[in-house]
Amino acid sequence: MTTRYVDGANGNDSWDGLAPNFVSGTNGPKATWNGAEDSPVAAGDLVHVRSGTYRELLTIDVSGTAGNAIEYRGDYAGVIWPGGGVVRITGSDNDQTATRNNCITGTTKIYRTFRGFRLDTTAQRPIAALTDCTNWIIDGCFIKGVPAYQGIYVTGAGQAAITIQNCLLWGAANSTNILFTHSATVSNAGHLIQNCVFLGGLYGIQITAVGGITVKNCVFTTRINAGILVDIALAGGQTETVNNCIFDGCNTALSAANLGEITEDYNTFYGNNTNRTNVATGASSITYPPLFDSRWFFELVGGKGRMLSPFDLASYSQLVNLAGTSPSTTDMRGTAVIGAQREWGALEYDSTLRLGDLVVFLRSASTLLTM
Repeated sequence: MTTRYVDGANGNDSWDGLAPNFVSGTNGPKATWNGAEDSPVAAGDLVHVRSGTYRELLTIDVSGTAGNAIEYRGDYAGVIWPGGGVVRITGSDNDQTATRNNCITGTTKIYRTFRGFRLDTTAQRPIAALTDCTNWIIDGCFIKGVPAYQGIYVTGAGQAAITIQNCLLWGAANSTNILFTHSATVSNAGHLIQNCVFLGGLYGIQITAVGGITVKNCVFTTRINAGILVDIALAGGQTETVNNCIFDGCNTALSAANLGEITEDYNTFYGNNTNRTNVATGASSITYPPLFDSRWFFELVGGKGRMLSPFDLASYSQLVNLAGTSPSTTDMRGTAVIGAQREWGALEYDSTLRLGDLVVFLRSASTLLTM
């Protein structure tokens, strides 16, 4: 049970990875995820990863054990390295085109945890759990899909107990955000998806012959086709359970190959073309509009705050300072050009924007609390 460290900017894979900063000799952080993996990691190890961009494919070599998972944890909050920031692993070498098929892949590996990462720009699947992986936890990750592939791909007859929670899964054309699949039926998989937002793409969760999946407290919105799809029949008596979710703006919210394969209750369905196909209506499900909070938008256009939005470009976007033609003089915030060019899209890149500049209006007072 060893604590290890990865620092892409200052580390060295010839060092032992046992200190967050260089000490002496070979005592200092690794430079890459694979450098840490090849130490090798062992059951119970915790690998802290410093903010920055990592251009590599992590191939999982080692399994954890029950009660002693191997965890990679992004230091967004700056707990280990002051300042923190986004910890990104990407399939691209230039932030324009994809070079690698995956960001993270493992075959028949068990008890692995990945917490607090951004994954993007792969040729295929950002995360691939192949051939009977079990007891993985994917927590607090931002996963950007690519056309015709899946954000998270889980296969095998022995797949079991995959937990995906607190994630934003942002799809692409003809993409599936999560796919659980096998060539024959799998029963009682015990997968859990909770507290996730599914945005765009073809399917939110696609399930091919794998039964025993629970989905709860998730949001499925701006979905081209199905929020949750069971496309191949499950084994007799198997079902997927869906509770406490919001389905908003889907073509079809829930779709099963056969009636009874999805059991839903305590969900809201609004603005969908079809709420259910081969799915019985839950006794406590409703059709209330979700009415998502719009204050972030009015903060953005009203000039009251300097808050980042989900649609601001990241510093590593290759659209920053890319010349266009006859751009608008100011952006959605009213900000004029910063740097060499007015950015493409609705928002000018501004490195000074901070998440903390949110202005909260207090109902019971005329003052403002800025936090």
